[in-house]
Amino acid sequence: MSSNSKNELYLILDIDDLQTKAVLIDEVAGSYRVRGTSQAQTTVDPPNLDVTAGVEKATRDLGGGVGKELWGTDGPSKASRFLCSSSTGGSLYMMVAGVIGMISGESAQRAALGAGALLIDVFSKDYPRPEYEMVEIMRSLKPDMFLLAGGTDGGAVLQVLDMARLIDTADVRPRFGSEYKLPVIYAGNIEARKQVSDVLSSERYATKAVDNVRPVIERENLGPAKEAIYDSFMQHVIIHSPGYNKLADWVDEPIVPTQAAIGQILYAYAIERKVNLLAVDIGGATTDVYSIYHGVFNRSLNADIGLTHGISNVMKIAGVQNIMRWIPKEMDEREVRNIIGNMMIMQLTSLTSSETLVQRAAAREAIGLAVEHHKKIASRLKGVGLKRTIADIFNQALEPSYLDMMKTQVAVGRGKVFTQSRTSDAALLLLDAFQPEGVTEMMIDRLSAMPHLGMLLKENSKAALEVLSKECLLRLGTCVAPRGRTSRGKEAMKVRLTKADGAMIENEVSFGELKVLALHGGERAKLEVMPKRGLDVGIGMGKTLETDVVGGEIGLILDARGRPLSVPAEKDTLAKWADTLTHGQQSPA
Repeated sequence: MSSNSKNELYLILDIDDLQTKAVLIDEVAGSYRVRGTSQAQTTVDPPNLDVTAGVEKATRDLGGGVGKELWGTDGPSKASRFLCSSSTGGSLYMMVAGVIGMISGESAQRAALGAGALLIDVFSKDYPRPEYEMVEIMRSLKPDMFLLAGGTDGGAVLQVLDMARLIDTADVRPRFGSEYKLPVIYAGNIEARKQVSDVLSSERYATKAVDNVRPVIERENLGPAKEAIYDSFMQHVIIHSPGYNKLADWVDEPIVPTQAAIGQILYAYAIERKVNLLAVDIGGATTDVYSIYHGVFNRSLNADIGLTHGISNVMKIAGVQNIMRWIPKEMDEREVRNIIGNMMIMQLTSLTSSETLVQRAAAREAIGLAVEHHKKIASRLKGVGLKRTIADIFNQALEPSYLDMMKTQVAVGRGKVFTQSRTSDAALLLLDAFQPEGVTEMMIDRLSAMPHLGMLLKENSKAALEVLSKECLLRLGTCVAPRGRTSRGKEAMKVRLTKADGAMIENEVSFGELKVLALHGGERAKLEVMPKRGLDVGIGMGKTLETDVVGGEIGLILDARGRPLSVPAEKDTLAKWADTLTHGQQSPA
C-alpha cells in the first residue's frame, strides 16, 4: 500500500508478552510529533487467545485520547499507515551453525542477533563436543529457525554439507510443533546451495538460500541473512501465534522482532549523527546491548539476566556482595537476598524504597555483565590478517573489540529502571554501569518508543529520526570523565566552559569527586578540559582537550571518580554522589 494514499499519520504498535503499546505519529506544519500513546494487556494467552483483541483495545483507547477514529468495523481504519513489531512468545529462538566457530559461526551469530534473535546454541565443525552429542542437543532443542553458514564463496563445500547432514540427522523440529516445517536459512558458500537444499529437503524443512554472510574472509555481508530471518519470522514463526494471521493482513509492512526494530533506529541515529553509540535495554528476563562503532552494528543478548525473572541470575553470576556494594545504605545480606528472591518469584509491580535500591544495584551489575559479553560479539573479524608495527605488539590485543568507552560519543539507557526513576538516579545508574570515558552524551528512551520508530524508519526515515531526537530520547547531559587513577583528593582536572552568550565557568575537580556545571537541555558551549598528568580525556595523558558540548536535564557532569571505577566502602560517599546529581538536576528550559 503506498504511503501517498494516506495522510502523514502513522499508527504503530509493539507487542510483548505483557503489554501492547500503541503510538500515533502525525505531521503538523511540516514537523512530526507523537500525538498520543496507549497500552493494553497483550491477549495471546487464555481466555482471549487472539492478539488482535489487545491490539484493538490499545488502538481504540488511543483514538479516544486524541479524538480520532483509528479503528474501523473490521480492523484499523484506513486513515493511517499501520505498522507493528512483536516479541511475544519469548522472542525469536534461533540456532546457528558454521564451519569454523570463530569465523563463519561468529558471522552467523551476528546476523541472527542483529535480526533480533535469541540464540539458544551455536554449532560448528570445531564445536568442543563429538558429533553424536551435537545431534542430541539439536534434537532436544526446538528453535523457531536455523541459520546455517560456512565456507567463503568458492571455498569449503564438504564441511558445509557435513553440518547440513547433522541438522538432517537430528531431525530438528520447530517450537510450534512437528506439523510445521522448520525454517532453515542457508547463508554460506554459494557453490554448495543446491547440495544443501538436497540434504535439507523441502519435505521436512523450509530451506531458503541467501548471499553468504562471509563471502570472503576479510568481509561480512549480514544484510541478506537478516532480511531472510525477517521474512521467515513473518511467514513461519509469528503467524502461528493466536490471532497473528489476522494482524498480518492488517499491517502495511511485515511484522519484525522488537529487538530488530530497536537496532534499526539506533543504527540510523548513529549514522545520521556520525557518532559511536552504545545502548543497553534491560528488561525483566533479558539484557540487550547495541553498539554502532565506525558504522559497524552489533547486538548481543544476555538471556536470563534481568530485573525480575532474571534478577537471581544476576546475583548468582555477579555475587551478592557486588550488588550490595552499590546500595547507599547499610542493609543485611539476608534482607537483600530475600528482596531479590521476591522480585523473581512475585514480579512486583510497585517497589518499596529498599527494593528500589536493590533493583538499581542489580541493574548496575547486570549491565556490566552484558557489556563485557558484548565485547566478544562486537569484535574485529577473526581470521583476517592485520598488519602491525612493533608498538602494536604492546598495546593491541590479537582480536580487539570495537567497544571502547573513550571512543563512545553517545550512551543510551532503555527500560523501566531508567524511565521509572528520577532523572538524577537514571543518570547515575548509566554512569556507574557504563563508566564512560572522555566526553559522552548520556540519554534515555523516555517514551519507550524505539521499536515503533524502528518500524517507521522504512516508511518515513525523516519522521522516525525527528521524533527520536525531539521526543523519545531524553538528554540527561554530557559526561566528562578522565581515564586513569591518581590519589584521592588530588586535583584531577580543570575545566573551562564558555557558553554561547560569552559567559565563562571555570572549575577544578579533585580525584574521587563528581560535580555538575549548569548547562541546560539543548544549550551548547565550548569546553576546555585540562587533565593532570597520568589522566586522559581522549587525546593522551595530561593533554588538554577542546571540544563542543551540549547540556541536558542534569547539566555538564564532571566525573573524576577514576576509571576503572572503584566503589567505595563508605555508604555516605555513594549517597553524596546521588545528591550531587539530584542538586544538579534542572527543570527543562
